[in-house]
Amino acid sequence: MRKTLITYVKPHVQEDPLSMILGIGYLGAMLERENIPVELHDERIGSDADMKAAIERNDVIGFSALTPNIRRAIAWAKYAKEKGKITIMGGPHASVDQGVFLDTGHFDYVLKGEAEYTLPQLLKAIDGNDEAAIMEIPGVASMRDRELWVDNEAPPLIKKLDELPAPARHLLPMESYFQNNPEHLIYIFTTRGCPFKCIFCQKELTGRGFRVRSTEAIVDELEHIIKAYDPGVILFVDEILTLRKKRIHEMCDEILRRGLKFEWVANTRADCVDYPLLKHMHRAGCRRIYYGWESGSQRMLDVLKKDLTPEVIINAARMTRRAGIWAKVYLIVGSPGETKADVAETEKVLRLAGPDLIRISVFNPLIGTESWDAYEANLDMDDLSENYVSSNRSGYRHENFSQIELEELRKNMVRSYERWYYAMPQRLRRVWERALYYSENPLYGRKRVGRMIGLVPPPQRHVVTSHH
Repeated sequence: MRKTLITYVKPHVQEDPLSMILGIGYLGAMLERENIPVELHDERIGSDADMKAAIERNDVIGFSALTPNIRRAIAWAKYAKEKGKITIMGGPHASVDQGVFLDTGHFDYVLKGEAEYTLPQLLKAIDGNDEAAIMEIPGVASMRDRELWVDNEAPPLIKKLDELPAPARHLLPMESYFQNNPEHLIYIFTTRGCPFKCIFCQKELTGRGFRVRSTEAIVDELEHIIKAYDPGVILFVDEILTLRKKRIHEMCDEILRRGLKFEWVANTRADCVDYPLLKHMHRAGCRRIYYGWESGSQRMLDVLKKDLTPEVIINAARMTRRAGIWAKVYLIVGSPGETKADVAETEKVLRLAGPDLIRISVFNPLIGTESWDAYEANLDMDDLSENYVSSNRSGYRHENFSQIELEELRKNMVRSYERWYYAMPQRLRRVWERALYYSENPLYGRKRVGRMIGLVPPPQRHVVTSHH
């Protein structure tokens, strides 16, 4: 059977912490289950020569890329076709904009939607030269003689997530990730989908439904990760980990019952936490929470359809700090109609909330989102066709700011907040808050004091040299 390469195309700038890509890990695991020869390759680890070699030693090349990376994926597909390979494109952008790939002539197939079940079907049909079978596979799109030959709707969302195999981490260079990330970060997911209606999110791949894994399956995988890889930090990549608080209480109970000792990070919303839950998460090892606030201006929150208020945002950050958990927030500048007054409101909320870190991006409408459809008249299509998007520039022609002004706004907000955050009054406030937390949780307080005076050693980690 033909050997398949599944590769993740690197972004122009690596902004997020380097760790394995779960998407290709799950696809690799499914192909292994179906006894299909497979190699996984993460272009962020290695050189162009490594990528070329990986393409050349395989027969079918499957690409995965986020929207900002699609131009690079197209370039690599062209190289693969020059070498006589069969090429497939999948992922979030392919699910909403197949034409950008098929029109190049460099992709034989586009696979829309979640592909854990459809990719093995497609590869078997390709191997058997069974075009009738290809035409029946959900999510497949392909051209023949410059005409659309097949264009099937994406498959139904996978409801029974527990039936998916664990991602094939053993097929990826885990040591290389650890060498490039001092935190020894590993990803895991417990849910797919998000029911909220933020205008800037592509939802075609995982949908608006909310699907969950069982507590047993989640903690079994956590236990395996800890024993096999000894991670420094585990990041739950769920869009909203705590949407259903009861299941997170159950997960934390099981982590504590099994005596698993590890630090972990969660993504969630400000209106999906409360203080008892945050305290429970901290006891189970949660040390950071990433919140998508986007703005502190109620007007901008409404424009973005965040369904949040500044009061909820402020309260969530304060509860998070009180629970002993570090808070990072994501913000957007340059949302449609935003003014300097809106930016000032955001800066005011930041100071009232006091998160530990902020990350600010420029508003970018993505194809397949409500923001793209609603504000298409404001998009510079020529710019997008060449560059698409990144976190610090946009193809959106803003009503009140130039691109240069937006970039300056972004930088100035970060600098201003950091100066405020590290000023002595705020340092003293955080010491006081932490003292209150330790008074409520004396065990952690004693450990902290013990480490400060050298009576309690810090946790030790061993270096993992093999993961097979």
